[in-house]
Amino acid sequence: MRLKHLPLLALLLSSALYAQNPFVGKWKIDEAHSQIAGTSDSVAAAGPNTWRFRYGAFSWTVKADGTDQPGPFGGTVSLKVVNPSTWEFTNKSEGKTISTETWVLAGDGKSMTRTFASKNETGEPETGVSTMKRATGTTGFEGTWESTEVKLGFTEVDIEANGDDGITVRVPNDGTHYSLKFDGKEYPEEGPRLPAGLTVSGVKTGARTATIHTKQNGNLFDTEYWEVSADGETYTYKEQDQGVDKPILIVLHRMHSR
Repeated sequence: MRLKHLPLLALLLSSALYAQNPFVGKWKIDEAHSQIAGTSDSVAAAGPNTWRFRYGAFSWTVKADGTDQPGPFGGTVSLKVVNPSTWEFTNKSEGKTISTETWVLAGDGKSMTRTFASKNETGEPETGVSTMKRATGTTGFEGTWESTEVKLGFTEVDIEANGDDGITVRVPNDGTHYSLKFDGKEYPEEGPRLPAGLTVSGVKTGARTATIHTKQNGNLFDTEYWEVSADGETYTYKEQDQGVDKPILIVLHRMHSR
């Protein structure tokens, strides 16, 4: 007879936990209802074999000679021109490679694909792909580009309680993790593909909402707005990158054990 009441007890305990900390749980990205594409960046000539890149409030210049140079978010970046339609980037933090990117221009020059590659905390490879369309410019990589499709390298986010007023966030696919209290203080965010000096802070703005700030070496990178639905089943994550007009919207649904 007692066993009959176990599912009900588990449901009551889960409901109490959601009410206390609604962000806690395992969440699965709903790609169909998320709006990840639509952001833009630009490439401009900045001298012989040298290019200036801009994304929102960030800009950086790289000479395409394959050497390590200061990157936009700390660490270094190198650029190798494989051929007129293929560029390869290597991003490093504290001298260690954290990711690579390969840009391939379409034959008509009107679009390109960008393939992101890195390794998770267990050393297994992970990839993500963005498809870009040309907004300005006529030839080569120079011009303004807008993302039309983005395939993330991860699909799940796990959030655990960190005391009575905090959380620990983990992305199992890529090893990104951080623990914070909702007190506005900055806490380190780490992972095999992240540069050094990344911090995250957060405050609750309601029973089911929070605002999160991510900084890189003290400079604001993005502001995130979190909201969990009244039934605790949907988690909406809106990311506004610094200097970027269009936010990124990710919708996640709670995963339940079977």
